[in-house]
Amino acid sequence: MEYEAPLQYQALMKLKRRELANHLSKLLDKGTPRIVVNEMRDTVLRQKEQLRRHRIHEAQQNILWGDVLKPLQAERRSVRASLKYKADDDTDARVQAFEAYAVVLAELHNRITSIKNSGDFTPSTYATDKNLPNRGLHWSDFIPARIKLRIIDLFDAVPYTAKARRKIPFERVVTADIHDKRKRRLVNRTTKELLHANQDHAISPTMDTQARVDKLKAALAAIEQLNDNEPVPTTWHGLI
Repeated sequence: MEYEAPLQYQALMKLKRRELANHLSKLLDKGTPRIVVNEMRDTVLRQKEQLRRHRIHEAQQNILWGDVLKPLQAERRSVRASLKYKADDDTDARVQAFEAYAVVLAELHNRITSIKNSGDFTPSTYATDKNLPNRGLHWSDFIPARIKLRIIDLFDAVPYTAKARRKIPFERVVTADIHDKRKRRLVNRTTKELLHANQDHAISPTMDTQARVDKLKAALAAIEQLNDNEPVPTTWHGLI
């Protein structure tokens, strides 16, 4: 996602604040009208602030969409690895299921990447806009139910093989690093809320303040009960 607005005074944009001030001061000394120098200063500073905000927005987008894309990429690698051991018979039910699943995952990866690169949405705002489930927490939330059912039916048709683990398509799991990162973030945020709730209850105890304290304690307990590869929500509200 590139910054698209054309930049004025590109040479000045490379200067640090003090360097810019010195350069503009020299222009005044050379007789450049102050109104022109002020316009240059204001334009450069405004563009610098816009670029700063753009970089922050882009970094946040990369983090949020990365939490969706990284588990999807892991699932695609797993499917490709399974297809390395495909049978010679292309009509084999297992091969057909994995190949169809691989196509769905590839198309989804391209679509999510396109949404991310547009810069218009976070996963949760896109999910809200398109009425997707679970606020777009996991990549499987972006796939229509009819497509999921078609792929699941293909895997259900694969004959049972003793001691072989059956593939569960669209399994709601994430990589350990994403789970741990999001869990720490949620625990810290909820703990701060609980601290404030306890303070409010100590100052002016009511049934409502006690209920909020109890709810936040229950939320922290629920967070601790999450499985190691389970998607972690952004807020605690969906856990209890």
